[in-house]
Amino acid sequence: MQRRSLICVFLLTTYCLLNTFAAKSQDTTNVPKRDTIPAADTTHPTSIDPALIDLSNPKNPPHEYVIAGIKITGTKYLDETLLTSISGLTVGDKITIPGGDNFSKAIGNLWKQRLFADIAIYFTRVVGNNIYIEINVTERPRLGNFYFRGPGVKKGDGDDLTTKTGLIKGRVITEDMKRSAIQAIKRFYADKGYQTVAVTTSEVRDPTVANSEILTFMIDKGPKVRVYQISFFGNDAVRENKLKKQLKDTKELSRMTLFPPSNQTPYGPHDSITLRQYLRNWGFLSFTSTKEFLDPWFRFKMFSSAKFNATKFETDKQKVVDYYNSQGYRDATIVKDTTYVDTTNLRSRGHLNVAIKVDEGHKYYFGNITWKGNTKYSDSILSLIMGIHKGDVYNLDILNKKLGKQMSPEGGDISGLYMDDGYLFFHVDPVETSVYNDTIDFEIRMTEGPQATIKDVTIAGNDKTNEYVIRRELFTVPGDKFSRSDIVRSTRQIANLGFFNQEKINPGVTPNRGRRDGEYQLDRGREVG
Repeated sequence: MQRRSLICVFLLTTYCLLNTFAAKSQDTTNVPKRDTIPAADTTHPTSIDPALIDLSNPKNPPHEYVIAGIKITGTKYLDETLLTSISGLTVGDKITIPGGDNFSKAIGNLWKQRLFADIAIYFTRVVGNNIYIEINVTERPRLGNFYFRGPGVKKGDGDDLTTKTGLIKGRVITEDMKRSAIQAIKRFYADKGYQTVAVTTSEVRDPTVANSEILTFMIDKGPKVRVYQISFFGNDAVRENKLKKQLKDTKELSRMTLFPPSNQTPYGPHDSITLRQYLRNWGFLSFTSTKEFLDPWFRFKMFSSAKFNATKFETDKQKVVDYYNSQGYRDATIVKDTTYVDTTNLRSRGHLNVAIKVDEGHKYYFGNITWKGNTKYSDSILSLIMGIHKGDVYNLDILNKKLGKQMSPEGGDISGLYMDDGYLFFHVDPVETSVYNDTIDFEIRMTEGPQATIKDVTIAGNDKTNEYVIRRELFTVPGDKFSRSDIVRSTRQIANLGFFNQEKINPGVTPNRGRRDGEYQLDRGREVG
């Protein structure tokens, strides 16, 4: 009986649970559905102006349009009106499409400014014969900051390079800017003796400034190059030590060694003075001969850095030729020269050796000297003042100085003789009339011109100093004949006052109806009250 009761309770409980689950499932199925917005159909094609499509068809015949509007896009720092003006395009211009070159010229005009990385012109709208255009530009990044890095690059070098390269923050970065900076860096280190400098650049975005980049120059200076040995070839008339003295900016390195450098050079062996030659010529009585004899083993250069600079070396070679000319060798030339490294000598390894081959030519002398065009002074007086006689060693530099073609404050030349007597327009030219054997004849052709008189003397640039203080130092007085020596003396007296920059006291002469006005231009920079 009890067992039957438990079965009835179990069946009743199961029936109740089933009814409950059925009711809940029916409630959820009867909940009304919410309205949903259908997704937009993105496959529908966008509308395109057929006139713009037809405009780009190259098969169309040329048609004339009028620019109705110009829009500049992409610029951040530059004025749009200014860019429109630079392009050369204006509203109302007539253009031909296809076939016109207006747009290519506009792009060229903007590209010349070197401010943009990309330039493009688009057609935005066509209404009848009116066309609207858009000029899209991509600006080049600007210089946010710059650094000089590399092994051995000191802080002081960076300060000097900032001035040498001329880099300024905020300017547009261009290839020309980087190229000029690299050349300035190489010149800077070349002056210090580094001839194999390598420079690379890297650019990264500057996070602090929009559209800016940080430019870094990586510098590899390489080894410092010094001159170990200088050798001359072909110098039979002039001793080598005389020629080395003319190389003002190319000097040899000091040395003290038991192993002298090799005498083999690209131009053949370079023999030194032997002990027998030194003793036979009594060289021990001459300091110069002793110095030449000891040079392969011992050389002392107290104030010589021995740095090699290619630019200064070219100037030094010309000084060698000038020295030969002053000794009468007017045809002397440097046939060729070379620099090389002697790898056989451990002490000179890494340093340069310089070899110079000269062709001395013949030695010349002055022959007969005649005068032409002189009416003020006789030939004998002019010859006496010039001081050059037949048989003197030919020296064109001395001849020009004696004639006054190279003016000197000391005077004593032919031009000074005339110009101190009012002949402001005096002119002289030496002309070679004949060359025979080793002798050169000259004809001195002169143009004396009229005498000039000083009319007015003005002073400019004296803002603080009273004019009478300056005038009392002058030797040039209105009414006097022009005199070069008086102007030189007046300039010297003004400089002695100590009120002005001596290097910028500039006396000048101005024509004025047959007379001459003198003016003394003074520098205000160092004027004192």
